[in-house]
Amino acid sequence: MKLFGKNLNKEILYIAEIGVNHEGSMKRCFKLIKEAKKAGADVVKFQCFTPEKYISTEEPKYKIIKKFYFNKKEFKKIIDYCKKLKIYYLFTPVSHDWIGFIKKYSKTIKVASGDLNFNFLIKSIVKSKFNIILSTGISELNEIKKTINIIKSKYKNNIKSKLVLMHCVSNYPVHDSQANLRSINFLKDKFKLTTGYSNHVIGINACLASICLGARVLEFHFTDNKNRKFRDHQLSLDRSDVSKLIKMSNNFNILIGKYEKTLDSHLIKNKPIFSKGIIANKDLKKNHRLSIKDLSYARPAKYYFANDIKKVINKTIKRNISFGSLIKKANLK
Repeated sequence: MKLFGKNLNKEILYIAEIGVNHEGSMKRCFKLIKEAKKAGADVVKFQCFTPEKYISTEEPKYKIIKKFYFNKKEFKKIIDYCKKLKIYYLFTPVSHDWIGFIKKYSKTIKVASGDLNFNFLIKSIVKSKFNIILSTGISELNEIKKTINIIKSKYKNNIKSKLVLMHCVSNYPVHDSQANLRSINFLKDKFKLTTGYSNHVIGINACLASICLGARVLEFHFTDNKNRKFRDHQLSLDRSDVSKLIKMSNNFNILIGKYEKTLDSHLIKNKPIFSKGIIANKDLKKNHRLSIKDLSYARPAKYYFANDIKKVINKTIKRNISFGSLIKKANLK
């Protein structure tokens, strides 16, 4: 699967979720985008919404959300700035009325974990033929299946090139004992789709471990200051964290290799060196007919492998062979 210029079969895609860590400040938002770019992130992600359609006006959180709101004109400036810095951008519409705006500027969309079971939103997204990054943070297996079926009904056999499933645990922060990273491998094997990991664990260890378990897309909250009061800053990574994470993850990706068991040319060449061959178990005279008692085993397998013993038994030797010497094909008749 290819996404944001990366081949996910070979490479890791790194998404720095700015979310609402800009706290409604365009200046801080631009700073975060620039910091994410310098850290090496491929994509910056934002939450876009209409406050009244994101959260009920009766909820205490509504006042905070309203302060963090950017309108469409402001997000257009953000898009232009991302293009200027040559970093990809991604949106999560946490209110359904933003799908039309996102469609104008992006072929890819992120679905928040809380909206996986929001069929109206999912159907609107597939109707627009987006590439979808789907978070599973608060979803049970049967809900994931139902949502995938909705997507598959539209995308058919193209679903593997259109959908990424993200393991996520929707706590803020997630404790190590709650991370359950093996779900990444489970989702991959269960649905035969590209899988990723959206991190809420403090630090980079969970992100690194997720690579080892098959995550091809790695999403992490991003900040310029972990000490800010808003909750998400405390579980976010900063520029230094992300630089370290990307360097280590790329190395892990190389170390992990392919989901197969084969020998490359170097190992095939070395195989006889590390394998047992067949040797003389005592001094043997010319024209002697070999029996099992005449033979033993030692490295290397230059001429015969140990398992070739039946090819050697009952052969007559052409010249004297001393104890411990390899049995050579040229010495047999």
